[in-house]
Amino acid sequence: MRFRGHAHRSLDEKGRLILPPDFKDKILSEVPEGKLVLTIWEKHVIGITPSQWDRLEEELEKIKAPSRQMQNIIRIFYSGYEEVGVAKNGRIALPAHLRKSGKLEREVVVMGAGRRFEIWPAESFESLLEEDYDVSEELAENNVSIPF
Repeated sequence: MRFRGHAHRSLDEKGRLILPPDFKDKILSEVPEGKLVLTIWEKHVIGITPSQWDRLEEELEKIKAPSRQMQNIIRIFYSGYEEVGVAKNGRIALPAHLRKSGKLEREVVVMGAGRRFEIWPAESFESLLEEDYDVSEELAENNVSIPF
C-alpha cells in the first residue's frame, strides 16, 4: 500500500478530519476492521496500519543497546501511539495529545509519504514546497536515476 497525493483539510471542533477518499479506500481494503495507528515521526503525525506498527516494534527490538537519541525516538513513537477507527466516510479523530505534538490546529494537509501518510499544519506544508533541495549526490550514491 502506497499513499500518494495530498489534500487540504479542516479539523472540526472535536479534532476530527476526513481522509482523502483514496487514502480511506486503501486503508479499508487492507485493514477491513478499519483500524489505523497514529503516532509522531519527525515532529509530524503519521498514519500507518496496525501490521506496520507490529513490524516497527519487531524492528526496534533488534536494537540491543540503544543510544540516548534512539531511546528518545522510541519514547516518541510509543508515547504518541493511538489506534483510531476509520469511519466509512473516512473520518478519523485526532487525539488531543497528537494535535498538540504535531502543532495541528484548524487547517492541515494530509499527504502521502509512500507506506505512510502524514498530517502537517497547512503552513508547514507550504513552507516545505518553497524550499530548494539538492539531493543529486544522494541519488548518485544510491544509483537512483529519476526517469524524467
